[in-house]
Amino acid sequence: MRLSHLAVATLASLPAGSLAFAPNANGPASTSRMSTQMFMAQENNDIVSQARNGVLSAFAASMIFLSPGPIMEPANAAVPTTPAKPEVVAVAETKPAAKAAPAKAAPAPAKAAAPAPVADPLAAEKKAVDATKSAVVAAEKGLTNAKKAHADANTLYSKANDNAALSEKKAVTSKKALIAANDKLADAKAKESTGSLSALKEVENLASKVGAAKDSLKKAEVELKETKAIKADAAKKLGTADTVLANAEKADVTAKANNTKATEKLAKASTSLAKQQKKDAKKKAVADKKAKVEQKKADKAAKIAAEKKVAAEKKAKAEADKKKAAADKKAKEIAAKKAADVAAKQKKLKELQAADKEAESKAKSLESEIARQKKELEKMTMTK
Repeated sequence: MRLSHLAVATLASLPAGSLAFAPNANGPASTSRMSTQMFMAQENNDIVSQARNGVLSAFAASMIFLSPGPIMEPANAAVPTTPAKPEVVAVAETKPAAKAAPAKAAPAPAKAAAPAPVADPLAAEKKAVDATKSAVVAAEKGLTNAKKAHADANTLYSKANDNAALSEKKAVTSKKALIAANDKLADAKAKESTGSLSALKEVENLASKVGAAKDSLKKAEVELKETKAIKADAAKKLGTADTVLANAEKADVTAKANNTKATEKLAKASTSLAKQQKKDAKKKAVADKKAKVEQKKADKAAKIAAEKKVAAEKKAKAEADKKKAAADKKAKEIAAKKAADVAAKQKKLKELQAADKEAESKAKSLESEIARQKKELEKMTMTK
């Protein structure tokens, strides 16, 4: 039985008359008994009050030491409270750094693509020179062919001209022979009037010669006409050959002039290109030098940044380690303090439990004494 329950039950079991003085109308005899009763009641009240105060004090002390909460007023001391569990301070654990993934083998470098061909800045000029050279070769070949054709046409014309001249000479000769034959025939006819036989035969003979001369002249005239036609055709062909030769010579001159212009243009472009390349090379050298300086600065800045990053990471790690160590130390201190508090409270609890047993023993003795006093009091009240 708890001491508080025992005290309450004891106080509740006492009669109302034993805790207060009530006047009695029985006279002096009863007054003596009442005085005795009052003395005993007062003594009992003192004993009960002391027991009650002791029980309440022990209970309050046990609540103070066992309860982690605020101290409760005596009116609420009878309400049992559940001891709070020791507070556990959570300490953030520093997780170990994740292991770096094993570096994969670098893939085989791709086969370098063939560099793109560099465009020739003089390609157009060189192409023009090559084209004009080809034109010169073609023009020279055309001129050679034209000269040969002209020579052939000239030879043909010369031959036709000679043949025509020869035919004309033959025709003139045939005409002269015919005239001479006619003259002889006329003379013979004049002599024929004599009537001599020889004269007649001479006329007949000359008449046949005149006929032969006429045939020869006719044949010579036909041949002359043919040779003149051949000469005219040869002259026409020679004229065409003259025109072709003149055009070929003009084309040859033009092709060579164009080739000269293209060659001069290429030379001029080559000179300009050489000057521009020299300027570009100078600019590139300056740019490369500047880029090298900038790259050196960038490398230096990157190195400094990397060093700062490493230093910052090192500092951050040191601070994190320091904080972790402090947190671990604080957690250990808190745990040690909690353990000490728990041990102290457990010790105090044992002391209170021992005191409670002792008080319970005293309460039992007190309860027996109260019961005895109560019986005596009842006897005294019954015998009045």
